Amino acid sequence: MFENLSSLPLAQRWRGQKYPMASVLALIQRNSNDGESRWLLIKRQVEPFAGKWALVGGKWDFGETLERTVAREVKEETGLVADFVALRGVVSERVAPRSAKDEGGHFLLFVCQLHAPNGEASEQYEGPVVWFSPAELKELRAREAIISTDYTLLKQFGLSDSSLTYVEADVIASQSGASPDELVRFEEG
Repeated sequence: MFENLSSLPLAQRWRGQKYPMASVLALIQRNSNDGESRWLLIKRQVEPFAGKWALVGGKWDFGETLERTVAREVKEETGLVADFVALRGVVSERVAPRSAKDEGGHFLLFVCQLHAPNGEASEQYEGPVVWFSPAELKELRAREAIISTDYTLLKQFGLSDSSLTYVEADVIASQSGASPDELVRFEEG
């Protein structure tokens, strides 16, 4: 099934994908008044996975830094202002269609931890947002109401303190090669 994903016709690929789509996902945790950890999820309104709970996130726009992308997505989907903490993982997610009427997709997911200590998360145009306790997350999983990958990402990276190194590099280059390329910035995010 996954071995043949690259031969899937463009018409059966999510939004006609030719290449994997770079996307960001936000791990945002807060403690409730009783001290219990809660994780912020959004109920997806569009495919893939419409109707399921998911981590907040979205596509990485051309020219944005990782930190800017994930903070923008959190603001657009929840109304929260969030600060980037760390890159926790990078996942190549391949989605195979179950039947001929389903679409396949390929996403490169950058899983980031963010800190949003203030403000109330509220539904924007993407769908409802809710804080879930670990027990509630398990119940969502049991009902198949959360995207399987996102549940696993919460378990794998949500409780981790380890960070991955990532570098932001800015380069000025000439298409003709007449001018040398210039590395303007190369620094850890």
